[in-house]
Amino acid sequence: MTSRLLLLTLLWTSNLVAQEPSTSELALRAQTVLRTNCSRCHRGAGSEGGEFDLLKHQDLLDHDLIEPGKVDDSTLLRRIRRGEMPPKPARLLAEEAEAIRQWIAAGAPAFNAEESARTEISSEQTARDILSALRAARPKDRPFLRFFSLVNLYNDPRVRDADLQVNRAALAKTVNSLSWKSRIVVPQAIDEANTLYQIDVRDFDWDRTRGWDRLMRSYPYGVEFDSTRHKELYHLHEEIHEATGCVIPVLRVDWFVATATRPPLYYDILQIPHVAADLERELGVDIARNFENPTAARISRGGFARSGVSGQNRLVERHDSKYGYYWKSYDFRADSPRGQLVRLPLGPRNLFPAGKHPFDDLAFEHDGGEIIFSLPNGLQAYMLIDGRDQRIDVGPIEVVGDSLKTSGTHAIVNGVSCMSCHRHGMISFQDTVRGHAAVFGDAEKQVERLFPPVEAMDQLLEEDETRFKTALRRTIGEFIASEGNRPTDAELANYPEPVGELARAYRLGFVDLRMAAAEIGAESPEEIIRQVGRQRMKELGLEPLLLPGGVVPRLQWETGDGISLMQELARDLGFTPWR
Repeated sequence: MTSRLLLLTLLWTSNLVAQEPSTSELALRAQTVLRTNCSRCHRGAGSEGGEFDLLKHQDLLDHDLIEPGKVDDSTLLRRIRRGEMPPKPARLLAEEAEAIRQWIAAGAPAFNAEESARTEISSEQTARDILSALRAARPKDRPFLRFFSLVNLYNDPRVRDADLQVNRAALAKTVNSLSWKSRIVVPQAIDEANTLYQIDVRDFDWDRTRGWDRLMRSYPYGVEFDSTRHKELYHLHEEIHEATGCVIPVLRVDWFVATATRPPLYYDILQIPHVAADLERELGVDIARNFENPTAARISRGGFARSGVSGQNRLVERHDSKYGYYWKSYDFRADSPRGQLVRLPLGPRNLFPAGKHPFDDLAFEHDGGEIIFSLPNGLQAYMLIDGRDQRIDVGPIEVVGDSLKTSGTHAIVNGVSCMSCHRHGMISFQDTVRGHAAVFGDAEKQVERLFPPVEAMDQLLEEDETRFKTALRRTIGEFIASEGNRPTDAELANYPEPVGELARAYRLGFVDLRMAAAEIGAESPEEIIRQVGRQRMKELGLEPLLLPGGVVPRLQWETGDGISLMQELARDLGFTPWR
């Protein structure tokens, strides 16, 4: 059961009186399936999946992907049925494929327009709302107050209300996943539209770790206002800066979630050490000692042939830690000579000094791994390591990969990729080492001590999942519950993992002129062209934005030499870049 099935179930049961769904309902179901599973790659010109946009009905017709009323002749459904698309492991559920079939059989009715009718929020209104919140706070608290904004997304009518809610949940999960404090603290909205959220950096110890300063230094959208061209904004922001003592007290939610959940910011804000042994000391975990004197609580292992991110052998082990649990995986390249867990289950070989391993001849040698551990608030933190237990940013592509491209590519990037995969905490598995290892005597007894029976491991997994989901419910519950602040078990189980959803939309996304205007705060796309001019747009490398359907990649938009491309364009509109 996934969030995709929940979406379809809600759509199919919304009108129980009608026996047959209407054409608009069929179109909405199909559109939901395509958006959830396919649009990250097939989103039009410049996207990885080609020139067509699967969410545009006319593109489906123009590129011969569907034959209305002719199920067997529709390329889209044929590829789904053959298992060619979406790529592994993101196959469609049977219910989703059936939704596509029913839609095509009914003549493939056109999708409904998705643009919202929200009233645009001005930069001046945003500043006034922030200033009101600061004035309402105690003077001694104001220097610690910071804000996150969804205004750029709210002002884009193509962003659905449901997507905004996912962004809110992602914000709450991210700030609490970057905290060593014991309490979950959910950011609070300060405006009627729920586009501005306030935090106190002391709630996350960011005042001590200089977390916000680290974020500011990386922020590509920071601008200041000219006292003559933007007089009201200038004075509002001067008062905000004076109250907070901060040059950039407001960050965009989408940038923050997609960027603070990956190195270097992820490691820096959480202050995760460079070596696994140092982290283990901080968490009260001694793997070598637990290996020599194993009990189920101290160390429990499981080995299996493949996982969701690795096609090779994988071994995972669990330890009790200061704040709950500590899981460590051992991953192997396909050609690793000492990576066969059935023959070599008693590694890692470098767990002890050379020549000191009690089962040296039966010890595997790993090529990398992932560490998952409990934070004091019950959420999880992550660390990727190489075969020497040194911290790395990205998992070796020959060892692990992500078909969903949560990081923007197939690479597993620490933090964001891990959060997306472990949406409910630890993932269950079936051990294949206990009872099947090719070892005997004392080694066989050690395997039995390290690799518990299925029932015992399942109990540990359930306990750890419960711990994480309890914290997750407190963190994002108010954003996903249909009533009140406490979601049902089904709502929590089927809700999309918000950090990964946002990160994929952001990293794989493109910026068009309409979006550029919303992000800079220009009154309209035409204002940008009028003030900057076509020649200057070309000089900036933004000429594609002047073409029908033209876009630039998100990462191009937020990078540059010293200042970002967005800031360069903003400067031509009278803003002053801050870096």
